Amino acid sequence: MDDRRLNPLRLLIVLGIAVYFGVLLTAPEQTPQQAQAPVPTASSPAPLLPAHTGPCTAQIEQVGIGNYELRLQISGAAERILVYTDQGNLTASTTQAGSAGVYRVRTPGPATAVQLDGCPVLNLR
Repeated sequence: MDDRRLNPLRLLIVLGIAVYFGVLLTAPEQTPQQAQAPVPTASSPAPLLPAHTGPCTAQIEQVGIGNYELRLQISGAAERILVYTDQGNLTASTTQAGSAGVYRVRTPGPATAVQLDGCPVLNLR
């Protein structure tokens, strides 16, 4: 192929690379404090958890905690799983979250506590 035909293509590639690095250099930089999420301290207040009400017909046997997931192994019967996180609380139905005593709930952040129906709250911190 003729070099004269490739010159406009080469010019576009070099121009694209120059624009890319120009945008990178002119973008405002984040300070380390902005880049990191706030870390909870020991003095931070614990989430307000409701007192347990009603009969408890289920028991949590095993808990697996991930950043955006909570895995539970439950014995007994429960209709709902209430999960507390720093980003907010969510309620999951046991019929949709799993079966055969093994349940999986996706969370907006790490879970801090979990509660089944009328059972007492299990603090996960």
